[in-house]
Amino acid sequence: MGDRAYAPASKPVPVAAPRAANGVANGGGVGGGGGAARPPPMVPGRVPPPPMYRPKPMQAPARRRRSRRGWCCACCLWMTLVLVGLVFLGAIAAGVFYVVYHPQLPTFAVTSLRIAALNVSDSDAVTSRIEFTVTARNPNDKIAFAYGDIAAGFAADGGADVGDGVVPGFLHPAGNTTVIKGVASVSAATVDPVVASSLRSKKSHAMSVEMDSKVGFQIGRFKSKRINVRVLCAGFTAGLAKATPPIVVAAAPSPMRSSIKASSSSSSSSGATTTDAKCKLRVKIWIWTF
Repeated sequence: MGDRAYAPASKPVPVAAPRAANGVANGGGVGGGGGAARPPPMVPGRVPPPPMYRPKPMQAPARRRRSRRGWCCACCLWMTLVLVGLVFLGAIAAGVFYVVYHPQLPTFAVTSLRIAALNVSDSDAVTSRIEFTVTARNPNDKIAFAYGDIAAGFAADGGADVGDGVVPGFLHPAGNTTVIKGVASVSAATVDPVVASSLRSKKSHAMSVEMDSKVGFQIGRFKSKRINVRVLCAGFTAGLAKATPPIVVAAAPSPMRSSIKASSSSSSSSGATTTDAKCKLRVKIWIWTF
C-alpha cells in the first residue's frame, strides 16, 4: 500500500478557562490551597495593552506657617541690628562732639580754710565752725557748667565729722574762674571717744572735704540733664584760729600747682594764705562712678 500524505492540522489556539464562581479558579476553592486566581495565559504573538493612565488630581501646595520660634528669632535679629546701629551713630556723634568742642572737666582747689571754733565736750560732743574758700576753674572755651546747691562736709583726724554746710548753686561760664566761699558747722555731734581725745590733744588736724552737687553743661541754648558729681579734697591740715583772725592752712605738697590766686582785697581783710589741696572730681551716672 502506498503511503498517504496528510495535511498537518492547525495548532489549536489555547483558550482561557472560565473563572469559577465564588472565587474558585482552576480547581482552587476556598481553603483548597489554590490561593488567588492565576492570570490567564498569554496568547503568543499578542502584546498586552498598557495599563490605563489615570492622572492624579492637582492639589494646591501646602502653605507653610512660620512658627513662634521663627518670629522670636527674627525680632531678636532686628533688635540687635537696631542697637548696633544706635551704638554706631552714638560713637560717631561723640567723636564729632569731642573734635569740635574738646571738652574738659572743671578743676577745684581749696584755697583757704579757717577753723573759727572747735570745742569737744566731756561727753565727746563736737561743736565747730569752719570758714572755707574753694576756687573752681572751667578750662573749656565753648562749654559752660550749671551747678546746683553744693553740700560740703568736712572731716578731721580720720573721719570725724566737724562741719557741714551748703553753698548756693551758680553758673560757671566758659573759661571762667569762680571763687566759692562758704561756712560749715556742726552742733553737739557725738563722735568716737578715741577721735574726741585726738581732737582735744592736737593743735592742728588733718582735714578733708567732700562736696556733692548736680552739674549740667550748656552749649549755647542747649542744656543737658544734670548728673551727680562729687569733689574730694584731702592732704591739708588746719588748726584752731586765735583771737586775731589769721587763717591757718598747711597743705601737703602737690605735683601740680594751680596758678589761681586769691584777690588782694580778700587776702588783706582776712590775712589768708593761699594754697592748693588735692581735689578729685568723680562723676556718677546711675550706678557707675567715674
